[in-house]
Amino acid sequence: MQSQRFHIAFAIHGSVLPMPRHTPPHQPSPAAKRLIPAPQGVPVDGVIAGFIEEAAQDAAEQSRAVHELTARLEGVFISLSDMRAVKRKGSAKRKGTAAIAQAKVFVATHELGHHRMSFNVDLAATLAARPVSAAAVREWFDATGIELRKDLFQALHVHPSKLSRAGPETEMDASVTERMLRHSDLLVRAAEVFGEDGKTWLTKPHDLLGGKTPMEFAGNEFGGAKVRAMLNAIEYGGVV
Repeated sequence: MQSQRFHIAFAIHGSVLPMPRHTPPHQPSPAAKRLIPAPQGVPVDGVIAGFIEEAAQDAAEQSRAVHELTARLEGVFISLSDMRAVKRKGSAKRKGTAAIAQAKVFVATHELGHHRMSFNVDLAATLAARPVSAAAVREWFDATGIELRKDLFQALHVHPSKLSRAGPETEMDASVTERMLRHSDLLVRAAEVFGEDGKTWLTKPHDLLGGKTPMEFAGNEFGGAKVRAMLNAIEYGGVV
């Protein structure tokens, strides 16, 4: 009866329910030993503290990557709004465009204790209905860090030769603006999950997407929704 390995069982309706073994307070439980393989001579508490510190460092690096990326992208969309303000005529229209120029595509929020960059859907819907200049497309690629010649067609469905022939003020179709906004949202989401490696994940072929890259698959809103769902699953521990 004094043994720490002694099991007590109760018979309930013919079944036996074993009680857990008693573990001395100075020793880690068997579950802790299985889940956290502590190096010999290192206390489990020290290993846990190390994991927490490493996670905090990763979170800080991801946060920095997200803020730097959103700042660059905001510069592109603000300049896009400013150009629209110059071209528009009439005080009422200029006032409305000025309000758009002051708004931000990405807004910092806190969700379940996590820092998030929320996508301003209302502003994006307004901008997506407008054509975009060739100069803005080039600025967008500079801001994202994506290779223009390699990923231009996959991302925006614009052939590199068309962009190279276009002058700075040449207008691209509004569908290009919409794709720029959709991919900007996904780039920021990927940065929240992978940090600086987010754009790498978006430009590598993926088996769940039929061998296409996430950026290519997100060429329409339905594909974009699936890529976002994959990023959400990865963030919360899913195997994707």
